[in-house]
Amino acid sequence: MYIVGLDAKGAMWKPVTLGPDETVLDARDILLRYGISRVVIAKNHKPLGIVTEKDIARFLYEQVPPRQLDEIRLDEVMSRSLVTVGEETDLRACAKVMLAKGVSSLVVVDGKKNLKGIFTKTDLTTAYVEYYAMEHRVREFMTKKVITVAPDEPVHSAIMLMIVNKISRIVVTRNGRLVGMITGRDLLPLGAMVERRQPWNVKKWQPFIPAGIKAAMLVSDVMTPNPVTTTADSDLADAGYIMLRNRISGLPVVDSKQAVAGIVTKTDVVKALASHA
Repeated sequence: MYIVGLDAKGAMWKPVTLGPDETVLDARDILLRYGISRVVIAKNHKPLGIVTEKDIARFLYEQVPPRQLDEIRLDEVMSRSLVTVGEETDLRACAKVMLAKGVSSLVVVDGKKNLKGIFTKTDLTTAYVEYYAMEHRVREFMTKKVITVAPDEPVHSAIMLMIVNKISRIVVTRNGRLVGMITGRDLLPLGAMVERRQPWNVKKWQPFIPAGIKAAMLVSDVMTPNPVTTTADSDLADAGYIMLRNRISGLPVVDSKQAVAGIVTKTDVVKALASHA
C-alpha cells in the first residue's frame, strides 16, 4: 500500500557538507556546534563519502594518530561506501535497505547521481510515529540484553565496551538500578584531552586509564544522569516520539522499581517500520 509522503523525497533534508580536503577537526567542530550526527563529504554536487560522530569517536579512541586533527584530511577517514536511493523510494523499503546495509543514513540522489538530500533513522522514526501509532509495543522490538557500566568506573572502560560491542550507547547502573547513560556524542569533547603523540590501542583490554588521557575521568563525569525512560508495555510509537522530542537515539526500558529491563532505540523503530513493507 502506498502512503502519500512516505517516500525518500518527503523525508530527506539538505545535509551539511564539507569538502574532501577539509579536516577531521572541521568535522568534529561542526557536529558539536550544530548538534548533528553526520556530515556528507561532497565535491561538485557529487557525494563522495560520509563522516559520523561514531566515526570520529572511533578514530579518536581506537588509535590516536601522530598528527593533529587539523592535519588529517576528511578523505583519509571518511566512509566511501555510501548507500544511495532515489527520491521516489518508499520509506518502508528504505528501512529495509538501511537495516540490510547496517547504516544509519541514506543519501538521496537524482538520475545523474547528484546529491539531493539525506535522511537518517531519525526521519524514519518520525514516519513511524506519524503513520503507525498503536501498532506495536516496546517489548516486541527492544533489546533485552543490555551492556552496562558502573558510574565509578573509568571512562576508558566505557569507551572500550562501546567499541568491542559495536554499540553507540551504554546504560549506567548502580546495584541494577538505572542512574545514567553514555553515548558517542558524550565522548566527542574528550578528544581534546588526548595526547596526539601517544598512541592508544584499545583492542587490548587495559584495566587502567591510558597515558593518552590527561585526567582519570570516571563514567559519572560524562554520563547523562537520570535519562528519560520507557516501559516494555508502552506503545513503540510513543517511545519513538519521546526519542524525537528529547533528541536522543535510545531509551532504557525499566520496570516499576527502575531496574533495567532492556533498551529500545531508533534502530528498533526502523525494524518495526520495515516489518510493514
